[in-house]
Amino acid sequence: MTLRHTRPEARPAWRKSSYSHNDGDCVETAPVRASVAIRDSKDLSVGTLAVPHDAWTYMVDALKG
Repeated sequence: MTLRHTRPEARPAWRKSSYSHNDGDCVETAPVRASVAIRDSKDLSVGTLAVPHDAWTYMVDALKG
């Protein structure tokens, strides 16, 4: 799913992973309505993936676990 926004104030506030390298090879996330958008910052042409907040929380907790 590719997120498209026409109004500048509606653009997602992307956040880079704290585990990312300085070479631009990273994953970014942004809260979007009732989901979390995920993108690969080195190749924006592949679009974004959006998952529900509860699924994102479950995955992050499982990875920490």
